[in-house]
Amino acid sequence: MPYSTELGSPEIEIAGDAATSSFFADTRSRHADLKEMLDSGKDSSKVEAMKRIISLIAKGKDASDLFAAVVKNVASKNPEVKKLVYVYLTRYAEEQQDLALLSISTFQRALKDPNQLIRASALRVLSSIRVPIIVPIMMLVIKESVRDMSAYVRKVAAHAIPKLYLLDPEQKDQLIEIISRLLADKATLVIGSAVYAFEEVCPERLDLIHKHYRKLCAALVDVDEWGQVLIINMLTRYARTQFTDPAILEKSSSDCGNELSDESGSDISFTKKPTELDPDLRMLLKNSKSLLQSRNSAVVLAVAQLYYHLAPPSEVNIIARALVRLLRSHREVQSVILTNIATISAKKTVMKFT
Repeated sequence: MPYSTELGSPEIEIAGDAATSSFFADTRSRHADLKEMLDSGKDSSKVEAMKRIISLIAKGKDASDLFAAVVKNVASKNPEVKKLVYVYLTRYAEEQQDLALLSISTFQRALKDPNQLIRASALRVLSSIRVPIIVPIMMLVIKESVRDMSAYVRKVAAHAIPKLYLLDPEQKDQLIEIISRLLADKATLVIGSAVYAFEEVCPERLDLIHKHYRKLCAALVDVDEWGQVLIINMLTRYARTQFTDPAILEKSSSDCGNELSDESGSDISFTKKPTELDPDLRMLLKNSKSLLQSRNSAVVLAVAQLYYHLAPPSEVNIIARALVRLLRSHREVQSVILTNIATISAKKTVMKFT
């Protein structure tokens, strides 16, 4: 056998090196074109370059070597260019922290921009720079942003809170005050994100939920799907610590009925009344019931979990049909649903999954 055909032969290695170098040369060439477009004085060229770069990122390609060329356009007066630049910076600010720090003053000015999307994007980029030195700046920016007139900016501010907490846990007390303000926000766009911040920073502070409980129950049908999942899971945890177990109430009611029947010594049948739950718990069950029809399997599963833990045993059956309906979903979803059905069936033997 000729040496050149053996595994690991010089010819094969040279060919591999040539192909590899050709690939990287081609990549550098394409990026060189993008850099030229970003350096041009035409906004149309910059927009086209940024669209191509975002497309590369969406395809999983590395575009970090373009950071210096992109960040120079952060102060562009063209809103389209600026929005695309912020999308890029949000992705790479954590990797290129030194270069991102040089543009902090520009991001701070952008927080005053009339366009709410620019303000929100600037806040998102700032919160992506994980450097302890900017903690005071971030705290000030978040405090200002939660008072912004735009609900979208306040929503982004809520998502920035856990990032700041991870960067400096000592800021927890101040962040709890901000979260308390966000929980009182009337915009449904903000509520889900406020609950997310609460769960990430201070999940043990259930006292913060007391005065917002009814509002959160009422807002369930209006918030976005992932907000619904967060709120339902949080309210399930809250209700389990604040209300008497419905199973105990139903058992007590049943025992009381049996005693009356025995004492009367007659054949009179006593009509079984629905278990009298706390009105606030009943409101949570009622408002979440309609979400069993949601197209999002995570929402349906969250409601099923809520009913499993909080509904009287005689009312838990309503989740069976919703869970069975989800078995028409993708195989991955089916696996999760079947696991939950098995668990529920083992604990709630009265349930019928037909």
